[in-house]
This record gives sequence, C-alpha cells and structure tokens, in this order.
Amino acid sequence: MAEQTSLPDFLTIEEAARVLRLGRTAAYEQARIWRDTDGRAGLPNFPMGHTLRVPTAALERMLGRPLSAIPAPRRSAGSRAAKSTPADDAQVRELRPRPARPRGRSSGAAQGALPL
Repeated sequence: MAEQTSLPDFLTIEEAARVLRLGRTAAYEQARIWRDTDGRAGLPNFPMGHTLRVPTAALERMLGRPLSAIPAPRRSAGSRAAKSTPADDAQVRELRPRPARPRGRSSGAAQGALPL
C-alpha cells in the first residue's frame, strides 16, 4: 500500500499556481482580484506577515475535489546555467564573437551642437 503524504494547510501563491497550471503573475493577479472583490472572484488567499497564503481547503472547494499533490516546480533556463562550470563558461566566451567597438568620435548630423 502506497504511503500518502499530507499536504500543508496553506500553500504559497506559487504552489497554488502550479496546482491550477497558472503562471506566477496570473496567480498573483487572481489573488489581488480576490482581495479587491471581497472574495467574490479570484484565488482565495490571506496575508500572513509579508506573504500571501492560499488555504488548501479553499482551493479544494474551488476545484470541487481534493488535492492529491503539489506539482514540482519546472526547471528554468537559469537552473541549467547554474550547473555549468567556469571552464564551460570560458569555452562559450571564446566561441562567441565580440561586437565591433566604434573607434574615435563620430561626426555627422546625429550629434548636434550643445546649446549655450
């Protein structure tokens, strides 16, 4: 028999967003709508210190079913870059062409005289 893990009583906005398959920004927007409409629309939440929390029970009522698990966060491009070594970074820098730098002062219509 599989061991059932218990869910926390309160979720972060990001955790609730993953359950609802929403982006982080959309979830925070829905949380704001909930507060602005006194709970008539949006994502149920309440402030706890400087953070917002979503009651798991309210989210389950909204979905009409119990939550089985909170999906794991998706890996971002930044997390892959964090695993590179300094040697890898040096190789990438060597392969990347450097942009040409302008030499000397530019002259022409683009640069006007300064008013006195």
